Amino acid sequence: MSELVQAIRVNSQDTKYTTMEKIYYYTHFFTKSFLLAIISLIILVLIFLTFYFSNLMYNVKSGNYKSPFFSAYVIASPSMVPTIKVNDAVIIKRVTDDNLEVGDIITFANEDLNVNGYTITHRIVGKEITNSGDYVYYTKGDNNVSEDKGIVKKEDIYGKVILKIPKIGFIQKFLSKPRGFLISILVPVVLVILYELIRIFGVRRKVNMSV
Repeated sequence: MSELVQAIRVNSQDTKYTTMEKIYYYTHFFTKSFLLAIISLIILVLIFLTFYFSNLMYNVKSGNYKSPFFSAYVIASPSMVPTIKVNDAVIIKRVTDDNLEVGDIITFANEDLNVNGYTITHRIVGKEITNSGDYVYYTKGDNNVSEDKGIVKKEDIYGKVILKIPKIGFIQKFLSKPRGFLISILVPVVLVILYELIRIFGVRRKVNMSV
């Protein structure tokens, strides 16, 4: 009888250790993956910002006042739905007017007083060449009934949309608030501490098991 009780206790301890090992494994995996994702995102943002400001400073020093080679904008209106939705971010690349064709989506400065001079991201629906040899463009939002008022000149164009990042605007809004900014700092710190505690716990368990 005593041997049976002892066997049950051993089995229950094995089950407990197996469950703890699973918890340790999944927690360790999640924490490590999340930290790697955060680090990768930070590196990508730093690379983008470095390239952005380096190109901007070069243009200023050389007296060549072009828009940056790459830029990013968060969409605030539904004029391009369903292609680009509100709170999506677009990455644009600086181009010459000769490289733009009908169907391209561009970001440009709009001088129409009805939109208060906002930066607009719309699709090119027409283009023509002027007597001076420069192109001008006609644009329209995919979700709009009519074309934009006026024409878009080459000096008004910031760049052509090359990439869309869905819903990134929600993150921007969250981080722009004091509470969101504080959470964005505390979460990685807590995860690092948790990761170190899990790692120390794992090392101690290995030592105890080997002894």
